[in-house]
Amino acid sequence: MLTRRRFLTAAAAAGLAPVAGRQTAAADDAEPGLTAYLSGEAIGRDAVLEWEARRLRVAAERLRGNLPAALAAELDALVLRPAQSTAEVARDRERLVAVKMRMGEAEIRKLMAPDLAVSGPASEGAAAPGGWAVSSAGLASSRGTAGGFARWFTGERDRNDERAMLAACPDHYLVRTPRAGVQEVIEVTGGAVLAARFVIDYADTAGVPIARDQGFPIDLSGWARGGDGVPIGAVRHQFRDDPRGGFAARLAIAFPAVLPPWMISEHRWHLACEFSNWVLAYLAGRPATAY
Repeated sequence: MLTRRRFLTAAAAAGLAPVAGRQTAAADDAEPGLTAYLSGEAIGRDAVLEWEARRLRVAAERLRGNLPAALAAELDALVLRPAQSTAEVARDRERLVAVKMRMGEAEIRKLMAPDLAVSGPASEGAAAPGGWAVSSAGLASSRGTAGGFARWFTGERDRNDERAMLAACPDHYLVRTPRAGVQEVIEVTGGAVLAARFVIDYADTAGVPIARDQGFPIDLSGWARGGDGVPIGAVRHQFRDDPRGGFAARLAIAFPAVLPPWMISEHRWHLACEFSNWVLAYLAGRPATAY
């Protein structure tokens, strides 16, 4: 007999069947004026969507509670990186976030508890020696403004629009705002496999170990702290207008330096995915609750 959670997750994940070969993205996801940059290399929207499509498969299997299938999907996503259809990403993104919302906070926390029991102490242990490695990505949009996007993002964050935060990346499992300027996050960072929990306070900026670029006047930054308030990472996302129109973002996360380099590099795709989706929602001129 299926539990309520298994029924919901199975129903949604059933719609995430893989499609052989590469297909173009749906029209809703097309945005020729949006470009990500990883290690200085321009990355087209289709490549970011393909990464998202692989992570959608992983998240769907995790929500089903199908560990062997989830591990197989992780292998595909992190190592094999096969060509992946992007035609149904918009549909599958909506189905996945709908399941997460219907499961609710308590069920998500229960589902993620085994991961957090391992990743919490591991994160604090990794941060103990000190030293940080920065995972960064760039993003350029031919439309919108830096200030407009920053207002949109902080507005959705402080309204505790969990749906907007979850929809940005399949690896987001819980993103909530207990009070203005503070976010609690449970997510799988790039390449980590296990989910981690941390709290970002955007007023807690002293000593954030990511360089401030004065050429990017808008700065959203803060420490990420674990369950005992121990700093396990930090964020610094910076934005500026482009004099030719549109705006640019410099996105960065500090991780403990002892982590394997491939985890640092893989998280760049996570940054490109979540911020591309947030920028597209902002550019569409609709509240994130409709995204």
